[in-house]
Amino acid sequence: MRTYFILTVLCFISVLAFSQKLELEKASPFTAVKWEKEQPVVQFDNKWYHLEKLDDFREEELLDFCKKQFGSKWQKRFSEDLVEVLQSLGYQPNIKVDLQLSKDGVLNTYTGIFTIENRHKLLLYNRSIEESISITPLPKKIPIAETIADLKQFEDILKSISSYSQLSTFDYKLAIRKLLDSIVNKNNDVDINEFTNEIGKIMAEIGDRHSSVKNESFNKKAHKTYNLRLPFGVATLNGKIIGLKKDVKDENYEFYDKSHPYIKSINGIAIETLVNAYNYRDKKAPGQAKLSRGASAIQKYGELLFENNIPCPDSINVIFSDGNAEKMETFQLTTENNGYASKLLQEHDLLKDQISKKSFEGLSKIIAHHIGYIHIPEMYDYDEVEGLENFIENAFKSFSNTKALIIDIRNNPGGGREILQTFAPYIVQAKQSPWVANVAYLRTDKNIIGNEESMSARYLYSYNSERLSDNDRKAIDQFRKDLKLQKTMDSSKFSSPFYMVLHHGEKSYSQPVYILVNEESFSAASVFTSAFKGLPNVKIAGETTDGSSGNSKILYLKNSNIKISVSTMLSFQRNGKTLDGNGTIPDLVIQADEKQVLDGYDNQLNKLIKIINVTK
Repeated sequence: MRTYFILTVLCFISVLAFSQKLELEKASPFTAVKWEKEQPVVQFDNKWYHLEKLDDFREEELLDFCKKQFGSKWQKRFSEDLVEVLQSLGYQPNIKVDLQLSKDGVLNTYTGIFTIENRHKLLLYNRSIEESISITPLPKKIPIAETIADLKQFEDILKSISSYSQLSTFDYKLAIRKLLDSIVNKNNDVDINEFTNEIGKIMAEIGDRHSSVKNESFNKKAHKTYNLRLPFGVATLNGKIIGLKKDVKDENYEFYDKSHPYIKSINGIAIETLVNAYNYRDKKAPGQAKLSRGASAIQKYGELLFENNIPCPDSINVIFSDGNAEKMETFQLTTENNGYASKLLQEHDLLKDQISKKSFEGLSKIIAHHIGYIHIPEMYDYDEVEGLENFIENAFKSFSNTKALIIDIRNNPGGGREILQTFAPYIVQAKQSPWVANVAYLRTDKNIIGNEESMSARYLYSYNSERLSDNDRKAIDQFRKDLKLQKTMDSSKFSSPFYMVLHHGEKSYSQPVYILVNEESFSAASVFTSAFKGLPNVKIAGETTDGSSGNSKILYLKNSNIKISVSTMLSFQRNGKTLDGNGTIPDLVIQADEKQVLDGYDNQLNKLIKIINVTK
């Protein structure tokens, strides 16, 4: 009995340890970092210390790695992207870390906590330092030989690290050869911004929705046309791009031209081309997500042309249409932000601001004849928002007598998976438990046996993991029999599969559950949606999510210092489709109608309420 008790305690401690794994990529235990002869002096609890050790890493190890990996930007990467530095070293840090810090020759050990707020303060400190001193600007152009070397490094990243390059049918090697030929034929130095955009186009074709290509030395504010915008709003309605303007009377929106509501072209470029080709970053997004993100990109017209290496004029000709007849109007571009921002999105941002202040009022309530409602605007980490986990637990208690539950994760950009784990015991019923919610593969040429830290941080475990029970493995065996992957992949380039398995709790929520999503539900929000889709008590409502789950890795091209963020994981839904490029399709399709787009009336929520009230 005593042995069983000890094993139970150890198991609990193990579970607790894994739950503390850091899922935030943009966080820091420090609020500022300054430098003394290339040695970091960190601000911790409002005091300055010399960093000696972080967990098992000595300061020299971290700095040597940063110098080798990030070239001239090693100090910036160390201070601002410490999580990525540790992950690049093959180490997934916990949220809480041991810090050995010295001050005036006295060494002490402290517990540091990685938070987004700390990193935000650190960024503000760095910006103030940059503005107060003369900084030697990085080159805007690099020689052809250095560009070719960077292009070969980029190809190697896609070949040896990228997960989606292995799944995509796009011939990135051919695209790189064509780009190489065009560079060689220039016979002069290469503009880094133009080079960034060209390899960004190649990355976008692969379909990795978590990837990015960025020249961090580019000064957006100083660029002549980058910040030029359309002088009216752009949004989507019924699968088309529309022009909008503010109604000065009530702060709602109205059509820019009511008789010709749709935008057909800008400066002779068809709106479909702008959405599908010019906005290449979202080229592989699911349909409605591509359209909505395309509308936002078109609004920032100067930026859109810049990213395609096209000069931007001061004025443009826009053709509006009613579907048949057309009307042209000339506009002067502006730096003022007259863009479209829906009332629902504004309310969403207010909720996020409220939560950042540890206030949860209005996140949950009972609505419309005993329907439970809870709004999760972001997949927060609990160490970032103290009290949120208890709030969600108490919300479920208050829902005990409701006839249905709506979980609203529209416009949720993602985050971590802790909230998913909190919801799972209430949503998963005993008959479906254990429930295999997700399977993923890690891009690697190594033979990984057992768990891997970056996957465990996402609650993904190998088949023989001690974290999984025999019942879990039985569920996985059945899941394997039914699973048909959408695309085949070279198994020698990937790890064995990792599984996320969910379980019912002591007091599951026994009534129907509706997860309300839209095309802005991204990353961990889309994982949340797909994890519960298929359960008999769950219906997904709204628009297809934007998908994506990548386990990103950040690298820098040696000569240009271009930042490459690339996914190292393939994440599959229960239907065998990747999250990237597919998203999760709702069971109940509810689109935003004209009244929601223009007036902010929540048609999607209210229509779902009507469906629930007439459904038994």
